[in-house]
Amino acid sequence: MTGIIVRKMEDKDIGQAVDIHRKVLREGLTDIGFAVEDFFSASIAASPNTCLVAENNGQVVGFMIGGVKEWSFGLERSGWIELVEVDPKNMGEGVGKALAKELIAYFTSEGIKDVFTTIKWDTGDLIAFFKSLDFDKSSFINLEYKSS
Repeated sequence: MTGIIVRKMEDKDIGQAVDIHRKVLREGLTDIGFAVEDFFSASIAASPNTCLVAENNGQVVGFMIGGVKEWSFGLERSGWIELVEVDPKNMGEGVGKALAKELIAYFTSEGIKDVFTTIKWDTGDLIAFFKSLDFDKSSFINLEYKSS
């Protein structure tokens, strides 16, 4: 795919991002208790420089939501990739990599050396994607509490 433009996500992009989100949403994750539009709005408001879209011919074909954490988990300052999704018809065309490279470049420009993400162990496609970007296992262990 040529002509990918990566830019900051704006409120006007939320509808297209939601459409992509619904296309790639895995079964069982549909009832999240709040509108996904609110998640995008809150993310843009909290950290506008780390919410990106990839656009081709005026259409949003993917997005990445990131953030910066200060003094979390024993780290001084770190970048986090919280969500990345690409329209299924555009997967494998470099959209995700273009988004990741732009976000990592932003983190680097801010003096951030460590970038993290969390993915489920059984999402082989995401594991392969992040490994292609030179991500590797970190020293963190994910812990979970489930209320009964």
